[in-house]
Amino acid sequence: MAPGVPKQLGVRLPENEEVARLLLEKHRSMLEKGLTDNLSLTLSTAYRNVCAAKEHIRNLKDLLKIKGVGPWVIRLVKESFPESSPDLSPPKIKAKGKKGNGWISNFGASDCSVSIPPLSSQGTSVLQPSSTPGSAEFTSLDKDTNGLSNSILAMPPRLCNKKFLEAYEVVLVLDDRETFGSHGMRVVSNIHSKFRVPVEIKRLPVGDGIWIARHRRSRTEYVLDFIVERKGVTDLVSSIRDSRYKDQKLRLKKCGLRKLIYLVEGDPSPLNASESVKTACLTTEILEGFDVQRTTGYLDTEKTYGHLTLSIIDYYSTNFSSRANTSRVCLTYEEFVKKCSDPKKLTVSDIFALQLMQVPQVTEETALAVTELYPTLFSLARAYSMLDGNTCEQEQMLNKKSKMVNTGASRNIFKLVWGE
Repeated sequence: MAPGVPKQLGVRLPENEEVARLLLEKHRSMLEKGLTDNLSLTLSTAYRNVCAAKEHIRNLKDLLKIKGVGPWVIRLVKESFPESSPDLSPPKIKAKGKKGNGWISNFGASDCSVSIPPLSSQGTSVLQPSSTPGSAEFTSLDKDTNGLSNSILAMPPRLCNKKFLEAYEVVLVLDDRETFGSHGMRVVSNIHSKFRVPVEIKRLPVGDGIWIARHRRSRTEYVLDFIVERKGVTDLVSSIRDSRYKDQKLRLKKCGLRKLIYLVEGDPSPLNASESVKTACLTTEILEGFDVQRTTGYLDTEKTYGHLTLSIIDYYSTNFSSRANTSRVCLTYEEFVKKCSDPKKLTVSDIFALQLMQVPQVTEETALAVTELYPTLFSLARAYSMLDGNTCEQEQMLNKKSKMVNTGASRNIFKLVWGE
């Protein structure tokens, strides 16, 4: 059942009427474009609590204190508080869709991009503002989107005083099952020739593309902290229907790499599935912490892979000398394969997480947060039983134990386990 149009409520403090009106208008406009029940409930809760607020909401910092208002709501309204906006946006690799493709230009496409010129003689690239479509940039790369304890991306070991590109060669590795149809080898050749970066084909245990830093002397390969899952819109629609895409994103989150990129290729409009694809992208980016890239086709995807590679080279070239001795160490390629090997061999916790993801309001991050606390259904049921039948406490238990579990998800999981 589609969410109903939100009704206007009375505002307790006249000073908060403008903020309440802004939330209400955002909610109504997003419903017209297509909004999931979960996100509609989030906006309704935020609006209701703003209307009932007893204190004046002067800026985003005040708004963030309102129950039910999180980073996603802040991002929706932050332009209304330009002088005091806290930086709550997740780290993103932004790509601007080409004009003329409605779903890309109108749904979540970045409003700013950068042009990445060819490598300099030192092998690094300089980022400059541009309006060129298909280019990419990294912002706030050091912020954590995966809940990992360290604050910066993993670095390959620095064994001497050499600069990054003196010690390592960066290679884009594409999965040998990554299909570009009849254009496959041409895409690999074009990325290599246009961007002057090595491209190799291997069987990857997870994802469609990774980047490795290969030591120039020892030839040891270290997997850099980025991974791409590429989805054509036809495959994405199919995987949404059979829930494969949830399983794939769960595997990506458990692969040990921090920067998770979900690349959606093509226009869903001819498939009459644009709304389901938009909703999937919105959920993947906002609720689950992925960076969603949208491309018009294989030529645009080819450019995106090239620009991402140059930006990764630039990031590691800039930060390697100062951070290599204090950050996490990258997995070797062998360690990465071992960590992700045999994806069909699911643990009990993996199966439990997949079951939880079928529950309303439970995202991949929520499911992982629950299984970290309670690896099995039995352990969760036992924790509920320790509360001696106090239904209110049982419904709130997971919400109190993890900030990744909202109140609705906590209640719904309890109903799944305990029944009514």
